[in-house]
Amino acid sequence: MLRIRPECLPCTFSTGIRMVKIATGDLGLQRLTAQEIASRLSEVTWEEAPLDLSYVIQRVIADITGVKDPYREIKRKSNLAIIRRYGELRARIRNAADPLEAAVKLAIAGNIIDFGPYAEVDLDQPFKKISDDLAVNDFPAFRRSVMESRSLLYFLDNAGEIVFDKLLIETMIDVRGRFFDKVGLVVKEAPLVNDATLEDAEEIGLTEIQNASIMLVGNGHGSAPSFKSREVESWINHYDLVIFKGQANFEIFEDKRGFFMLIVKCPVIAEALGVKVGDMVLKYSAREKCRNSGCTSPCS
Repeated sequence: MLRIRPECLPCTFSTGIRMVKIATGDLGLQRLTAQEIASRLSEVTWEEAPLDLSYVIQRVIADITGVKDPYREIKRKSNLAIIRRYGELRARIRNAADPLEAAVKLAIAGNIIDFGPYAEVDLDQPFKKISDDLAVNDFPAFRRSVMESRSLLYFLDNAGEIVFDKLLIETMIDVRGRFFDKVGLVVKEAPLVNDATLEDAEEIGLTEIQNASIMLVGNGHGSAPSFKSREVESWINHYDLVIFKGQANFEIFEDKRGFFMLIVKCPVIAEALGVKVGDMVLKYSAREKCRNSGCTSPCS
């Protein structure tokens, strides 16, 4: 797990200010929220992951403004905007020289739909970003794992972006010529910035994927297991093919076995990956061997 650096604090603070301004137009509440966020961020121990800080600001805003999901309408609009283009995107992937590679790049490009680091998001940007090369490209290992694996665990990231993830999963099934025996789709238990929740997954039809089940994760303060828990680690160990989508999942699970798909959005992650901010990444990690004796993914 990557722990926070000093530059994570102003970034988190800026995200919090954008969120509270969406939650309420009351300047007094905005000021009170800003003060409380600053106070809470001053208490960090430097053992936290950046995702821990996101939970802090979400809780502060909910407590002070009473708004638990400031991005709810924005998430809905993101989902609907991309799902309207579903047929067009499906045809584009199927007509590509390599449909699996096209679906992978589109899914990674979709990671730009992130209201954490960005004040504004152009929902057409993924379609422009897809022309970029992958700065880290472990696609050959990914293809092998897609063809050989019996089960898939997919840690999803943002609303809107999850439409691209659905297309990738469907393309994997098409290329394999058979369904996965089981598909675990991991979403947040409760609202967190514009991360996907069960409501988002149902809205865009992720629950309709053959043999799929939704798995909830949180920070350990609700009924779902913490993203740092042994239970979540056991999920990873009992699926053949594991995909971690987005920068936050890289920060949490960078030492686990699986494929990381993301757009790099900050210098801290760029340094960790040896790439530049804005680069697209498909990285395979085999640092933790699968304990499932039936695993067929390329761990060596």
